[in-house]
Amino acid sequence: MIKTAVIFADGTEEIEAITPVDVLKRAGIDCDIVSVSGQYPKGSHGITIKADVLADNFDMKNYDGIIIPGGMPGAVNISKNNKIKESLKYAFENNKLVAAICASPAVVLAANGFIKNRKATCYPFEEFIKLIDNSVYTAEDVTVDSDLITANGPRSAMKFSLAICEYFGLNPKF
Repeated sequence: MIKTAVIFADGTEEIEAITPVDVLKRAGIDCDIVSVSGQYPKGSHGITIKADVLADNFDMKNYDGIIIPGGMPGAVNISKNNKIKESLKYAFENNKLVAAICASPAVVLAANGFIKNRKATCYPFEEFIKLIDNSVYTAEDVTVDSDLITANGPRSAMKFSLAICEYFGLNPKF
């Protein structure tokens, strides 16, 4: 069975985290919520989520993909977590799926040097676009560049989730 991890932190945009979890599970993909902010992180709109795994116990070797929702300060909180940065490095080096939406393509991936010379999109905020200066910014809702999928924000959460399913060759059952 395909196994993915959705990273969650205090301040994560809930729709960008929960939509992929729901859609991927409907496609038969195992999906764990991995928290960098304790067992019960609180999203950017005050919704508390129960984590399946804490970041300290997360091992990317057991997963086929990693999904990074946006939201502020959630993206910043994720970007500062060394275990997640190590996991992203491992994922890129081993051709595993890395998917990020909203602020995270810029704040998590580009700011940590992961997507140099790759095609990517992000939330259309000038400061985020500037962070992607070593990448090819597409301004698309969803951009797929091999094992990297990025999306521009909450309005594209469903398209983003469906692109992840397509990457794995699966269709969700609605």
